[in-house]
Amino acid sequence: MTKQQLFWFCLLLFALHQLLQKGFGIHLPFLHAYLDPFLSMPILLGLLDWERGWRYGAGPLQAWEVAVLTLLFTVLFEWGFPRWNDRFTADGYDAIAYGLGSAAYLLARPANCVSS
Repeated sequence: MTKQQLFWFCLLLFALHQLLQKGFGIHLPFLHAYLDPFLSMPILLGLLDWERGWRYGAGPLQAWEVAVLTLLFTVLFEWGFPRWNDRFTADGYDAIAYGLGSAAYLLARPANCVSS
């Protein structure tokens, strides 16, 4: 799966999850707790990769950049948002989900990679 395919798959899965949860009132506790953090990283990293290429002509994010961005997003989502708004809650397991989402992003092939 390419990074572009992963991005669209995660975006579609995120939308379907939100539709099930908020549109139809179907609550799946484990998915409700950890799917969004997992999916957020391939989506955010994909958008950042696209923006870098479009604006600066830069190549894809390097592993160290993905690690730093994952740490920054984790701090923002798990420490910053809960301090600013009581509707957000901090959960240490979300950090694992962010890391796994970032790992999935790193393991996906670049969009310009052609397999033989």
